[in-house]
Amino acid sequence: MFIEIDDLKDEPLHVQHVYPIGALPFDHDDAALGEPVSTDFVLTHEERDLRVGGTVTTAVRYNCARCLKEFVRPLSTRFDLCYLPQPRFKADEEIELKYEDMEIGYYDGLRLDVDLMILEQIELSMPMKFVCRESCKGLCHLCGADLNEVSCLCKREDTDPRMSVLLEFRKKMDK
Repeated sequence: MFIEIDDLKDEPLHVQHVYPIGALPFDHDDAALGEPVSTDFVLTHEERDLRVGGTVTTAVRYNCARCLKEFVRPLSTRFDLCYLPQPRFKADEEIELKYEDMEIGYYDGLRLDVDLMILEQIELSMPMKFVCRESCKGLCHLCGADLNEVSCLCKREDTDPRMSVLLEFRKKMDK
């Protein structure tokens, strides 16, 4: 979905939209959208400078990084964004970014790609590592058993001798 800048009126534009599953190009190896994406935002502008504030709500299906099981988490985020028309630079011109420039997004000056903006907000709200629960024990590195469900009988004495100093330190800390 695109918003044509020339079609904007002086009053704020209120947009409520629901993207069905598969409508957004959400591409992850270990995650997928688990329900439609609902978005509600208000766009205001001064000339071609845009301000967009609103919410995105959905659920994401993840594969746990520890036990590999699939789980679903709700995702809801609020955003307040500023977009400016993309400045024109020469190909060989060097550009210095200031800290304030990190909070500004750029668009082509003609239309705002709403789909890209919503995808960006989903991506920024996702965790770095997908874990089904904090106490997940994961899989045995020797036999592959799910340690949340069974206790495997693999010997755990195969420790790297370089780690022995850390193991001793941990034993002291546990006492």
